[in-house]
Amino acid sequence: MLSLFSPAAWSKAAHDARQGPYVEGARTTRPWLRLLLFVLLAAAFLVAAVVALGALAAAASQAGWLDLEMFDGTFTASSLEEETTFLASIAVVLFSLAVALLLAAMIVYRRRPRAFLWPRPGGGIGLFFIGFAVMFLVTAALWPVIQWLQPTDAGPLLDMSQPLDARLTYAGAAAAGLLVAAAGEEIAFRGVLLRITGGLTHSLIVILLLNGVLFSAIHMDPDPVAFVARAASGMIWAWAALRLGSLAFAIGAHLANNLFIALFMAPISEAAIPGQALPPETLALEAVSLVVVLIFIEMLARRRTGET
Repeated sequence: MLSLFSPAAWSKAAHDARQGPYVEGARTTRPWLRLLLFVLLAAAFLVAAVVALGALAAAASQAGWLDLEMFDGTFTASSLEEETTFLASIAVVLFSLAVALLLAAMIVYRRRPRAFLWPRPGGGIGLFFIGFAVMFLVTAALWPVIQWLQPTDAGPLLDMSQPLDARLTYAGAAAAGLLVAAAGEEIAFRGVLLRITGGLTHSLIVILLLNGVLFSAIHMDPDPVAFVARAASGMIWAWAALRLGSLAFAIGAHLANNLFIALFMAPISEAAIPGQALPPETLALEAVSLVVVLIFIEMLARRRTGET
């Protein structure tokens, strides 16, 4: 275990990450021209997806199934049923946009989906459950400190003013919706973006920083603490994909992080409102959480390659 923290161990880990499918396996001819073509095709696909989603949302709104105000950036659900609808809508939007990006990348780079999603075979469902368990347990362990720093009311699952069946239904719907949403974000960032940037540079610092910063920027949260925390999470999940050759661990960890918030802290429609001014101490907790996750990633990577 001590060797896990040695400079030689991390040097080898970096070497293996650069030799993996998301970097070395992403090498291609005329990479910058392909990047330009990808941007143009992705823009076209994204516009088409947005138009289709807009038409679908308008139809759902006319039928009384959907409140279009939930997409204005300041929406907060007034009930568990409304929150369930919000999560389902966000999941559909994020996954649809991710598929648009994936299709554009597949066409331009002439690769099958697995080249972006699980280029290294084996361990998919197992890595997903490990990623989920590690992140969920770490967040649960830090929860008392989080509550001490930012006291909040009981989360939806613990809100005794709501009927038990309503809370359990919400929990199941939240798990399903947040799984789809997490998968969409991971496909876009730790799948498509990671492989494209890996084909442009061997610098892991550039790859990780670009992935983390863009992942955080897309949330459009002006709070600097929230921005740094999301960027750090994005970098760690990108490292998981680089080391394990699959999005499975990152999807599980991403789901666990969001699901814990949705069940025990606050509805996502409330927690995700930009500009909430998180206390700087939040970054210390984020660092502890991500260091633990990083250690598990390295342990899994070594186990898969038979290292000691």
